[in-house]
Amino acid sequence: MIPVASSVLAFVIALVALPALAEAQGRVSARQGQSARGHLTPSDVQDQFDAYAIVQAQDALRLSDEQYPQFVRRARTLHTTRRRMQARRMRMINQLGQLLRAGNASDERLASATRALDTHERASLEAIQKAYAAIDEILDTRQRARFRVLEQQLERKKIEMLMRARQRR
Repeated sequence: MIPVASSVLAFVIALVALPALAEAQGRVSARQGQSARGHLTPSDVQDQFDAYAIVQAQDALRLSDEQYPQFVRRARTLHTTRRRMQARRMRMINQLGQLLRAGNASDERLASATRALDTHERASLEAIQKAYAAIDEILDTRQRARFRVLEQQLERKKIEMLMRARQRR
């Protein structure tokens, strides 16, 4: 088993090397979310971090050969669901902010936008809980507990990496 710190270091090195690799191979594509200079977009970084999380889960959860393919599919569904719901939430909040900045939005319109946001947040919670339930179906009790702890550890690592990257700028 590779220690988490070594794995995080390998992940960071991969993030630094990928833009140069993309330039060298001439695979610069706006459709893939990369700029003309091969820089990774936030979406690319999130995709890579999700892949890293799945690799870490294989070790941390001690997944069997039978569990692993099912876990990968279901974990990707969880990640996609989370991201999709968060993106929609941000769009809704931005629209609410635009209404407020316009200064002439009626209380009725603001109430409607706020209700829509509340409805979306409830639907998001349900969708994420459903994705967790699908993962839990293939894990035993200890694996479920390890998965929850691992997710929190990875989230903390991601935030630490982002903070260090911002400090370097």
